[in-house]
Amino acid sequence: DSIKSSTDWAVFEPNDATLWSSIRRTVTAFLTDQWRQGALKGRTTDEAFYVICDETNNPDENIAQGQVVCDIGIAPVRPAEFVVFQITQIITPTTTTA
Repeated sequence: DSIKSSTDWAVFEPNDATLWSSIRRTVTAFLTDQWRQGALKGRTTDEAFYVICDETNNPDENIAQGQVVCDIGIAPVRPAEFVVFQITQIITPTTTTA
């Protein structure tokens, strides 16, 4: 399983604070499992990784373009020395038919 595939469900959700919180929980749970298995370094999860998915990296412009962004830092070699990457999901607009 990967972070990208574990957040694929996000494309069908409204792009708002509730979605961002859900994505943070999902990614945090995935990375916590990786940390417990020894894939990430650090005595605590704060030293092993971070997840940012909120209004700071999802401004109105992103929302208008149907994008939700999640910034992730992981420490695979040394605690608190993060490799940083970004996951972007494109939100599928919902349509209703009469």
